[in-house]
Amino acid sequence: MAVERIKLNYVDADGSARTHALAVPAGQREFSTALDWIEISARIEHALGGAIVRASVANHGDQPIRLVNVVIEVATGFERNSPARFFKHGYQSWSGSGAVEVSGSRTHRRDASSHIARVNHQSEAVRPPEFPEAHTSELFTIVESANSSRRVMVGFIGAATALTTITVSSPDVAIARAILDGVALRPHSHREIEPLIIVESSESASRLAARWADAIGRRMDARITAPHQRGWCSWYHYFHGITEDALRANLKSLESMRADFPIDIVQLDDGFQSALGDWDTTNSKFPSGLKKIAAEIHAAGFRPGIWTAPFLAARDSRVMKQHPDWFIVHETTGEPMRAGYNPNWTTSDDAYAYALDPSNPAFCAHLERVFAKLTRDFGYSYLKLDFLYAAAADGRRHDQDLTRGETLRRGLEAIRAGAGDDALILGCGCPLGQAIGIVDGMRVGPDVSPFWGSTASGAGDPSTVYALDAIIARSFMHRKLWLNDPDCLMLRARETKLTADERAALCAMIAASGGMLLISDDMALLESGAAQLFRTAAEISREIDSDAARAPVLPLDLMSISDVRGLIKRLPHGAIAMLLNRGDSPAQVRMSDLRLGIDDAIAIDLSGGESAVFDEIDLPPHSARIIRATRT
Repeated sequence: MAVERIKLNYVDADGSARTHALAVPAGQREFSTALDWIEISARIEHALGGAIVRASVANHGDQPIRLVNVVIEVATGFERNSPARFFKHGYQSWSGSGAVEVSGSRTHRRDASSHIARVNHQSEAVRPPEFPEAHTSELFTIVESANSSRRVMVGFIGAATALTTITVSSPDVAIARAILDGVALRPHSHREIEPLIIVESSESASRLAARWADAIGRRMDARITAPHQRGWCSWYHYFHGITEDALRANLKSLESMRADFPIDIVQLDDGFQSALGDWDTTNSKFPSGLKKIAAEIHAAGFRPGIWTAPFLAARDSRVMKQHPDWFIVHETTGEPMRAGYNPNWTTSDDAYAYALDPSNPAFCAHLERVFAKLTRDFGYSYLKLDFLYAAAADGRRHDQDLTRGETLRRGLEAIRAGAGDDALILGCGCPLGQAIGIVDGMRVGPDVSPFWGSTASGAGDPSTVYALDAIIARSFMHRKLWLNDPDCLMLRARETKLTADERAALCAMIAASGGMLLISDDMALLESGAAQLFRTAAEISREIDSDAARAPVLPLDLMSISDVRGLIKRLPHGAIAMLLNRGDSPAQVRMSDLRLGIDDAIAIDLSGGESAVFDEIDLPPHSARIIRATRT
């Protein structure tokens, strides 16, 4: 394992594309090279159980240059032709994460997708040919070879200044990139590149991932101390059809059912706003206005929560009509950049949503005012921020000296400044790294759905099974980067396509993750057993979350590509494990294969019972089991 080369790609003052490369001398810890007046410098530190590469670029000349990217090539030590996998980490909340065969196809299903789909799920809408989407991971990766007992983790442990990727097209090399978006490097100035950590270990991939999360979380001052969150959300029953009357009816039910459903938050989701982009005014379905609604939620004994998509606006919004200069625009046409499409978001014939530009100080000042109003005037202390990837869309910005990563983070900082430090901010649809240290919670997978969804077109689409995959794949982030939001429970047996086993699997997965626990049903539809399911899930979730910063819940096997997957939380006198069969056929798991080191085990029935576990656990299709293991 070694750093072999650091390369700078840039555009000089004459508009010519240039490359400046630095071969890294073996065993040397500090090194630099200059080509004319451009210098690359780096030093390698041994810390955190690995090597940390700190690189910088300096312009000693009299003309500015524009930085394209910095590339760091890492030799893994694996044989070039060995069978190998890498962990492909997704771009934003809904983007899929999981193990991929290194020798697999260089093409990816998104290569032929729409521009909006690629803006949504990739840090670059168009990947350079040498960095294909199929072989590219965001922020970090883990590489393992079938011919070795060790693994190599490569990951950036900062994200404030740039979007970053790691490409693994061959087992022997991982190529890390800081994407600098053509920002100017002024004469006689320099730019630090986010540090890169490289760890070689025989530890499991799950523990290596947790080490990466701990390192980047500590460096970026992750907000990990918020209390465990329980609540109700309007989205997964009412969707855009939510009304003030429906919200009020559920508020009454929740107030009367508090003993059965011990929640703290009531969150109004999408469907209240007068227009996409105008977050302080309501449509005709909410005649009382947001301030009165928050007061009613508070009077019922709950914390008021509200949904916004702060970096998107539609044509019929005040913000787009009055401030056309607040948008990211197309480099060639100058038209505002499309970053979403939803006819439910607008009364205009143009159903696209457009990306706002937080590099514009006037827009950031607007964000501060709006979120100060929502929190301090209206009383919403729980803020769900959605579709945040829009602020990092490609295109021309007001301040072309900010990268897309810096632009997104500047917008999030403006929202935090307006909302204040006491508001709980939940990110969603967000490129993950740029939000660390600003948000308190983060959605870690795609939307759940009132259907299983194994035939959905991709891991970013609404789908309960893909959401379960993501909860496992990103479980190691909980209480290291934020509170994980695994998305909502749906417990209703009516007006859903989820079977009883599928509803129980969703409940078991969310509980076993230790993450946020929100229900999203019309409370009038819930049958008697739903309360017991929720209470049991709340108890398990609270137990798992209680010391998650010290003892994280982890995937049983982060690199698994089988239909049977799971989570495990080590306890002082045993463990809690969750086993999921996401497949369409029955499965069996031998307790001995789990290597829990236990004397006794019981299966927890979320409906209230327990049963002894012997050597084998039967898992019907689309089902899950929670196992409590103890040792004497």
